[in-house]
Amino acid sequence: MRSWLKLPRLPQLLAMASLAMVSLAMSLNTYGAMSLDKMIVYFEPDKSPRQDIVVTNPDKENLYLQTEVYKVVNPGTDQEERVRITDPSELKLLSTPQKTIVAPNSRKTVRLVSLETPKKVESVYRVTFKPVVGDLEATQNAIKLLIAYQALVFVRPENPEYKVTAKRERDSITFTNSGNINVVLRNGQFCSGQKGKRQCTDIDDIKRLYAGQSWTLKIPSSNTEVEYGLFNGSTEERKTF
Repeated sequence: MRSWLKLPRLPQLLAMASLAMVSLAMSLNTYGAMSLDKMIVYFEPDKSPRQDIVVTNPDKENLYLQTEVYKVVNPGTDQEERVRITDPSELKLLSTPQKTIVAPNSRKTVRLVSLETPKKVESVYRVTFKPVVGDLEATQNAIKLLIAYQALVFVRPENPEYKVTAKRERDSITFTNSGNINVVLRNGQFCSGQKGKRQCTDIDDIKRLYAGQSWTLKIPSSNTEVEYGLFNGSTEERKTF
C-alpha cells in the first residue's frame, strides 16, 4: 500500500503564514525611541570647552548606551573619512561617560569636552550615541532593533570667520568659502525683475559649505539674482549674489 503525504490546502497555508507573522511581530522589540536634545554642537574659542547633550529614554526598559568619537577628515567631500579615535594621546574631544545606563522614562547627560583650539581651520567630529544590547528577557526568540544617532561637532579656531564669494557663469553660480569655518547656505531664492515688480522663487538646495570648499548651483538665467541666508551656527546673514 502506498503512503501519500497530504498537503494543506491554500487557505490553510495562508492561515499558517499569518500566524507565523503574528508570532514574529509579538517577538519583535524595537528600541528606537532614544532622543538627543541637540544634534549639532559648536565649540567657540571664547566660550566653555564643555557642552552637554541630554539623552532621553522613554522606553520601559533600561537603555544601555555607548558613545564613540570619530574625527572627520575631508568633511563634505567625496573623500570624507570618519576615523575612530581610540589612542588617548590623540584624543582632542572626549565624551563622558563613554558607557552608561539610562533608566526607563528618564534622562542622562553626556558631556563633550574639547581639549584643543585649532590654529588654522575648525576641527570636525562625529559622536555616535549607540544603544547596545542588554539582558533580554523573553520566553521565545526575539529581535532588538537598535537605532544609533550621530551628533555633528565643530571646534572653532581663534578668530572664526567664513568668507563666501560667488563666481557666475551663464547657467550657474559657484560659491567658494575661503574662511576658516563652515557656513550653511539656506533659505535661498532666485529673484528677477526691478523693484516693485520683483519676483522670487524659493531654492530647495541647502548646502553646508566647509572651509576651503566650493559648490556650484544651476540658475534659471544669467540675469537671475541669487539670495541666500548664510548661517554660522548662531546668526544668519542675508546676502545677494
